Amino acid sequence: MIWWLENRDRARAEKAAFTALQEEHDWLKNVRVKHLDNLQLCVDVEILHGGEKFALAVIYPITFPDTPPIVLPHGEIQLSAHQYGPGGELCLQWRPDNWDPAVTGAMMVESAHGLIAAERSAEGEATAVPSEHRSSLGAELRFETWRLMVPEGAWSSLEGQLPEAVFEISLTITARRTHRVAHLRSIGAQGNEVWISPQPAPNAPRGRTGYLLRTAQDMSVLALYEGGEFEDLAKRIPEISSLLETQEWPFIIVLEKSGRKTAFDIVRSENDLPLLIPYRIVEEEVLAQRSASNREAISQNRVAIVGCGSIGSKIAASLARAGVRKFLLVDEDILLTGNLVRNELDAWAIGWHKVDALADRIGQIVTDIDIDTRRVALGSQTSALAMDSTLESIGECDLIVDATATPTSFNLCAGAAKRNRKPMIWAEVFGGGIGGIIARARPNTDPYPLAARNQITTWCDDHGIPWQTETGNPYEINGDDKPPFIADDADVSIIAAHATRLALDILQGEETSFPNSAYAIGLKKAWIFEAPFDTWPIDLQPTGPWEEPIAAQSEEDIRTLMSDLIDEETS
Repeated sequence: MIWWLENRDRARAEKAAFTALQEEHDWLKNVRVKHLDNLQLCVDVEILHGGEKFALAVIYPITFPDTPPIVLPHGEIQLSAHQYGPGGELCLQWRPDNWDPAVTGAMMVESAHGLIAAERSAEGEATAVPSEHRSSLGAELRFETWRLMVPEGAWSSLEGQLPEAVFEISLTITARRTHRVAHLRSIGAQGNEVWISPQPAPNAPRGRTGYLLRTAQDMSVLALYEGGEFEDLAKRIPEISSLLETQEWPFIIVLEKSGRKTAFDIVRSENDLPLLIPYRIVEEEVLAQRSASNREAISQNRVAIVGCGSIGSKIAASLARAGVRKFLLVDEDILLTGNLVRNELDAWAIGWHKVDALADRIGQIVTDIDIDTRRVALGSQTSALAMDSTLESIGECDLIVDATATPTSFNLCAGAAKRNRKPMIWAEVFGGGIGGIIARARPNTDPYPLAARNQITTWCDDHGIPWQTETGNPYEINGDDKPPFIADDADVSIIAAHATRLALDILQGEETSFPNSAYAIGLKKAWIFEAPFDTWPIDLQPTGPWEEPIAAQSEEDIRTLMSDLIDEETS
């Protein structure tokens, strides 16, 4: 689309605005409208100030008037401090972040004249003009292809250390095409670190070692290394020369007395000489709390995730982000390519057991994790000892999450919850992604899990909703002589997110914010659901204590029972 053909009145108004501006001000000369090779409209102008002529081009983008015209000088000229490099466009009063379609190209030229005049005093001296531009970190790093990420606390850990010292450092480096991002992981020799990163370690193909040089001098490290010459830098920092005696040349961070920090990698050039690759240091600050949950209370709990498929993997990752640090992961499956359509895991995990891959995934999200994994499926053909050990570990957790949607696993989890008086949550997705059910069972508050499930089944039957599909696949449902409808990742994610919210409500240990303990959640107009997100609360009726209290037994009673049960050895 060519805007000036589609909006001819606006095009004529733009030219008229330039004519009026030139008639009103004698600092604007030689206005000429033309089109470029790609049919973009362009207006060449000259601005006069202080005896100088400033030739500018006002280029209208094809998206005008939805986006502002581009104003830039002719030639590779650094006209202003508010300019995107020599020959680049000027950063003026109106920009993409505050653009108003009513602004004209002539108004942009007026803004350019104001900038030029403000930066040049009547005496011809340069004057600084305050910038209204607020650059984001992403914009600043757009062209920084080599970066070093430094978590908060790294530099402060050196307080109290010697003013001149050499520390070993460890890093991990991730790569994407020609870009490299190094992550500072520790300062100090292994086993004697003065600082260890509290952040998750990125899944990097390799680690890297190096040195942090703390010096009492003030210097511009990279200025000493001009044109590939290394000698001057080595003379000022003798430690660097000695570090090059190792087989693999190290990564270097220099902290000067003034506080200036420089990071660079040393690689071998084609002539086998040291070549410095500078890294942009990005100092990360602690982010403000972005979770509404009581993370301190949540972190004290151990959660069993039984079933690490689509729902279970998403619940586990979300709980980790909310503050859970201790998990028991139970599943015997491995991740296959077809699982990627709904699972939290990605291609790195293909071929691995889901519990192992999910443990690694959680480790990429948070640190200080305590994860136990069991490669078994509840009720499967495995050793009785392994099954008993797994169920015992499940019962020791503070919350049990069944994400298998299989009756056998549910029954075993329900038994562990009832025996150990532990809360339990489960979630299932209806076939075809029409919706799903989430539910919880809290000791002595809700009916125990099997009774709760039976009440939900009755509720579903009363509303014409089968509890299980006929296909055997919990994500499919058959239409009338049509191919099965299959639930998408979005469907599974919504049910998993709701189940996670139920879990956090329990883990925080505070008064519950949910008036009901089970919900049917619609994702499309079908069955009882009138529309997407139509939610039906299910009222679960308590059935009394989960376990009847055991009467106190005397020592004599216990001795009598053991005598009745245990056979005496015969000689």
